Amino acid sequence: MCVTVTIMKFKKTEQGRASNSYRPDWAGEGVWIEVKTRLQAIRAVRDGFFQLANAMADKPALQGYLFLIEPTITEERLRDEWEKAKKTFRPEIIKRLKLFIFKEGRFIGIPTDPEPALCKGLNLICEDELSHGGILLPNPDFNSEILKIIIYQWIMKLGPMTSSWLAETVGCNYRTVATTIESLGNAIVRLSDRRVELRYFPKDDWTRLLAKSNKSRITMRYADRSGQPRSIDSLLQRLKRMRLHEVAVGGILGARHFYPKIDLMGTPRLDLVVHCPCKYADIDFVEQLDPALKREDDPDIPATLVLHFIRRREKFFETDSGEVPWADPVECLLDLHEVRLEPQALEFLNALKHKEKNQ
Repeated sequence: MCVTVTIMKFKKTEQGRASNSYRPDWAGEGVWIEVKTRLQAIRAVRDGFFQLANAMADKPALQGYLFLIEPTITEERLRDEWEKAKKTFRPEIIKRLKLFIFKEGRFIGIPTDPEPALCKGLNLICEDELSHGGILLPNPDFNSEILKIIIYQWIMKLGPMTSSWLAETVGCNYRTVATTIESLGNAIVRLSDRRVELRYFPKDDWTRLLAKSNKSRITMRYADRSGQPRSIDSLLQRLKRMRLHEVAVGGILGARHFYPKIDLMGTPRLDLVVHCPCKYADIDFVEQLDPALKREDDPDIPATLVLHFIRRREKFFETDSGEVPWADPVECLLDLHEVRLEPQALEFLNALKHKEKNQ
């Protein structure tokens, strides 16, 4: 007797657009699925649980699945994390929350293994997630992104913001936002309507951000080994013609855009900020920009092109009359520090701090 097993169908959701609420990676009828591929950090498991639980609290009929594809974390560690989640969330939430793992060709479920129909649906998600031609990016450093946005709002004189707006803009849960805001201490002003803003530039927190930027900022360097490298201006002109709305100019050129009087001579490299809220980054445009550019991991070899990836939902790019997207000034400031232009970085920051509103 032949038994036909139906397939539970799930659809990938659109990511990276403005939204007033959390969006899962995949969704089906009455089910939201948060997917983590090749996960290495247990913190991302906790974030996934909290994102789903927050959504489920507002939707009593919704089920939430955290689906880990080929994680490096052990099954024992994941089961321990599940036990912690059971103690954290209300019973009406935990009974609708499930953890599924695909590792080495088999499905594991916590607290129970998935049914055959669900396995088939999850397998299709696996095939899609593992088939991307783009590069897989590390998990976002949400705390760093929150700090950068808070500083951006202060520098641009955009006024106070709510914690929920920060969570939506970054793409993280409320708890992560609350922890970051708490860490800023007296640098934060809390208004009566529960909005927050910076009181002053948080030097100590900025110094810590710089110290860990090599890990928190996803960066790729490219060098030209042809012996006849293109000029930075030539690369910039090519970039303009490509009209890439998710790629913006940062670095020295970006700093000059925001503050033309900055004391900088020459442009040794082109820094680009790539907006990529999803897990995979398409960097085929580098080949189109200049086929002679090759990936270079040796920091002692000068780079012609440097890519920086931002994983938050909103990018804060500006576009001028020439339709060139410019990275936000906080990213440009980080670029100046990265190339050890400390005096110029301080000059740039002071100019931004004293810039008139809407100037």
